[in-house]
Amino acid sequence: MRPAEFGLAIVWFLVTFTTFPNDHLVLYPLAIYLSYAILRDRRATFPLIIGAWPLFLLPLWAIASAPLGVVPDVAFRGGLQMLLTSLICVLFAAWMSPRQVLIAAFIATGICGILSVFFTKVQEGAMTGIFAHKNMLGAKMVVLWAAALCLACDRWIRLWLRLVAVALAALAFLLILASQSATALVLSFVVVCVIGASSFLSRSADRIAAGLIALGAMASLTPFLIEQRDHLLELFLGSVGKSKTLTGRTELWNFAEDVIRQNPITGLGAGGFWRYQESPLVQEIFAQFHKSPNHVFSFHNAYYEITVHFGLIGLGCILVTLAWALSHLAFLVLRRGGMPFVFLLTGALVQTIRTMVESDLMRPFVLANMLIWIGACYAIKNRHPIFLPERVIRYGIQRQSGGSPDVPQRAASTGAE
Repeated sequence: MRPAEFGLAIVWFLVTFTTFPNDHLVLYPLAIYLSYAILRDRRATFPLIIGAWPLFLLPLWAIASAPLGVVPDVAFRGGLQMLLTSLICVLFAAWMSPRQVLIAAFIATGICGILSVFFTKVQEGAMTGIFAHKNMLGAKMVVLWAAALCLACDRWIRLWLRLVAVALAALAFLLILASQSATALVLSFVVVCVIGASSFLSRSADRIAAGLIALGAMASLTPFLIEQRDHLLELFLGSVGKSKTLTGRTELWNFAEDVIRQNPITGLGAGGFWRYQESPLVQEIFAQFHKSPNHVFSFHNAYYEITVHFGLIGLGCILVTLAWALSHLAFLVLRRGGMPFVFLLTGALVQTIRTMVESDLMRPFVLANMLIWIGACYAIKNRHPIFLPERVIRYGIQRQSGGSPDVPQRAASTGAE
């Protein structure tokens, strides 16, 4: 990968990680160039596109069902943006090594973390950083937390960069605490568990056996946890100042179920529901949740959001895509190991958990979502090494000798090839 294109990848990761005034002046020219690069590098991208076909199920359905949507032109444009996002994920998987993706994500999220210290607002006693609200700060810093921890634990990275990663990991956790986001706090713990488990399983067979025994012992607590789940949930939510309705999300989901019953198969199309001026139901929801007409709102659940807009067919598409991506990533980590793959799996699991309380899984040009699809594309590349014969030849010696699959030698491994 050329240094200039690695720089473009960092800029793309940055502009898809946060929003800022006139960011479209950066996003759309970059998208045009990356679209050209997909065709230019078709010998690498087209086989991956074929191998990663589940990635295109929902975008293609969004485009095909656009004429049936409430606002067909908006629905068609949304489908095209989703398709372009998927294609760009394939391009980055073809262009970059997993370690380069990890470092690019670390740089982009680290910049936002540092800026959030100096440019921040206070919302209900919590920091918002450079983001729109406190929950967004918490969610974004979980990505930095995961990237920094994985980079700090990667023995193929130079020591100075690992020390920087340790510092930014501490900053990310402090910002998560400052955001007062219960979801982000739980997810930060999930990140530590996934990274720790992955490191543990990469050790000797004796450790794996001990881990399985410990897991079996913990499984014996399952009947108690099931019996006391409501009480334990109330205790946890109360400790972080939340109600059992998850700040009104369950009430929102009831509204979503009513909308789905009206058009269950094809949905309303992208942009078909949250139209304040035209929909009395949206006006009722905004009034109940004290939102202004220009506020961007959602059902705070990716599956309800997708079903409302793309119907049960769209829901089936995204479930197939998620199952395909997570299974491929999990097998890739078990088979190959390495912190870059662990980072991609961790990000995928965190984002999948967030789908239960947030709706951005269907949004195009969102870095956290793109990391899931990029990771799944790496599984396709490793399953079919003929896709990149030059890399197989170049790094065959390292693979045979147990070296890093991403960099030619440890002394030069800063992540950019």
